[in-house]
Amino acid sequence: MVTNSSNKMTNILLVLLSVSVIATIGTILYHFVDTSYQTETAIRATADESKIFDGVYVRNETVLTYSGSGAVSYQVPDGGKIASGDVIAEVYPDESAIESQQKIDALQEKLDVLERISNPGTLEQAQPADLSRQITQYYKEAVGYKDQMNLTSAKEAEQQFLEAYSTYQIVISKGSVSFADQISSLNSEIADLKAGQSAPVGTVTSDASAYFVSHVDGYETTFSAQHLDEVTPEQLSQAIANPTKPNQTEDLGQSNVIGKSIAEYGWYMMGMIDNKDQKYQVGDQVTIRLLNASAEAPATIQELRTVENSDQVMVVLYSDTLTSDFVQNRTDHVEMILGEYEGIKVPRDAIRFKDVEETETDEETGKKTTKTVNARGVYVQDGEKIEFRRLDVIYEGKDYVLSKLHADDGYLMLYDSIIVEGIDAIGN
Repeated sequence: MVTNSSNKMTNILLVLLSVSVIATIGTILYHFVDTSYQTETAIRATADESKIFDGVYVRNETVLTYSGSGAVSYQVPDGGKIASGDVIAEVYPDESAIESQQKIDALQEKLDVLERISNPGTLEQAQPADLSRQITQYYKEAVGYKDQMNLTSAKEAEQQFLEAYSTYQIVISKGSVSFADQISSLNSEIADLKAGQSAPVGTVTSDASAYFVSHVDGYETTFSAQHLDEVTPEQLSQAIANPTKPNQTEDLGQSNVIGKSIAEYGWYMMGMIDNKDQKYQVGDQVTIRLLNASAEAPATIQELRTVENSDQVMVVLYSDTLTSDFVQNRTDHVEMILGEYEGIKVPRDAIRFKDVEETETDEETGKKTTKTVNARGVYVQDGEKIEFRRLDVIYEGKDYVLSKLHADDGYLMLYDSIIVEGIDAIGN
């Protein structure tokens, strides 16, 4: 009987142990399935509140002409800045005279370089180690600018490279290398060319401080500041589709047009934007960014003009910051930036709502009151704990939001593990 009782007790214990093991395994499996969340680390991100559109420039432009006939030699590059009285162009009897002047200018440039690096004062101060570093630097700059198709800067870097390299040759040779013969030859060649050179028959000068552009597009009158209120959406569309009119000089009534000057003060940009959400208002300070050149200028929204039979509005921007990047074209593909935001990036799919208690303090009496609010936030995983963290949204993107960087308890913080999938199992 004792043996039977002992066997029964053993069997009962084995059953209980089996049930316990099965329950433990079941619990583990349940938690494994139920709490296998997919998480995403809360990281810092930035975003722009902006609109991208094709902008049309409206500026104070003066068409420049010359009387008579001849070949024009420009003295100022496109987009170059000019002061009052500066010579913009010289007019020669024919193209051969211009070619002769161009040869003289090129030879004179070489002569100036050789005379500069042969100057005793320059050689006394030159150090081989410094020159070696400059040679490497200018070479890398020249290659980089060529890759960027910035030919003007590439040429300048090449010139600096040649100067540094030639000076290095003279310094390390300790006087055995000389450019005296080349200097003499260049002086002689320049003198011969000047002797047979034709003088310019006329010049075109600037009557005010401005930027110079060597071409006209036929819209100088249409898109002038004086006619700002008369510009129509159709005119904007025409300029965007055809930035240059086919017969622009005829439209201007000029035959000897050599370009135009653009006043270096206030200018406008106009374009069509969607503003259904009313995010943009007259008086807003924005930034105009050229998408093709990465140049920027501050501007103010001067007008949001309603357009009949259109869901869009005509935006009129004003800026008093002008650089060469903003005078090259009649139209540009631009981004109008209203604000730049920085915060914690949160996927929209992870956002949930939960009733939380919120305490407010009356500033006058100091009395504290507690109320329940339905807060927007996310669930985060902290080890085995699941916690709800509130969001302070400062920017709304298409599939994400940015939450303000907070140090307060209860708010989402950097590097929290945001649960993006699986949280619905515990409810909202």
